[in-house]
Amino acid sequence: MTWISRFLPVSASALLAFATLTAVAYEGLQADYATCAQGRGKVANKRIVASCTRLIDNASQKNELVGYFHALRAVASTDRARNCSDARMALQLLKDPQLAAHVRTLQKANC
Repeated sequence: MTWISRFLPVSASALLAFATLTAVAYEGLQADYATCAQGRGKVANKRIVASCTRLIDNASQKNELVGYFHALRAVASTDRARNCSDARMALQLLKDPQLAAHVRTLQKANC
């Protein structure tokens, strides 16, 4: 489990809230959520990046949960330019100061 996974709600109610408030429901939403939020160490980073990307792309609004997806994608990716962009977006969207501190470390390492 990564440091960021501890902050991410992974319950069914959190997924339902995401699906109803921020994303257009699509086939595979639940699997993408599980892979993005809990895939670290269980599946290839490439799959995590793809799942997080689909969640971000299908969000109808930018909110804190989408900020988590940006941060999780940055943790899993090796693309420094995208990681920099994701860290910056995550910092704009996240409200949790502890998580923001970790994301700033990602930003410093990639920007």
